[in-house]
Amino acid sequence: MRFYNMEKRKDRRMRTRLMAKINNRPSILVDISRTGFKLSAASIPESREVEITLQADNQTFSIKGNTRWINRKIAAPRMYDIGISLKEATPEYYQFINRLFPN
Repeated sequence: MRFYNMEKRKDRRMRTRLMAKINNRPSILVDISRTGFKLSAASIPESREVEITLQADNQTFSIKGNTRWINRKIAAPRMYDIGISLKEATPEYYQFINRLFPN
């Protein structure tokens, strides 16, 4: 995994590829930070509030979030990048994040 900062972002982000679901539809988590992540999916969520299921570290995490932005991928026109801000997650998810981004 590789860390990087984007000018608009205050938090450090990590590029990764993890299996996820957004409102029970398959997606791939492509980058993650302490406050949110970017997913790649074939469909757009119907509402701003979303439920994410993420598989990582031999665990499954349930996360609630808000859609911040949606962009259609140019190279794959039937795919979308979706920015999610974290709203609520299990303590186990926060432990996972703290291992990825130690202070």
